[in-house]
Amino acid sequence: MKIVYCACGCLVRPARVEAGFSNCIRCANENPVERPKGRMVYTGKVGAEIEIMSAETWRENKDRFCPKGARSAVKNFSKSVCS
Repeated sequence: MKIVYCACGCLVRPARVEAGFSNCIRCANENPVERPKGRMVYTGKVGAEIEIMSAETWRENKDRFCPKGARSAVKNFSKSVCS
């Protein structure tokens, strides 16, 4: 068993070392890493793909991903025909 110390001087638990981490739980909780985000992309009629991106990219493009307005094209068509 390899003994590993964190940058703060604390002992890193053996389970964390086996998982590939080199920092203690306290330091890991103080500096959280943002989780990646994703969205469904429909390239055709049948299937969809998942586009995975960083949290920063998601925040920059969030307004392009979220639909705005009515829920269907039929609603938009029926509203504009009579006016």
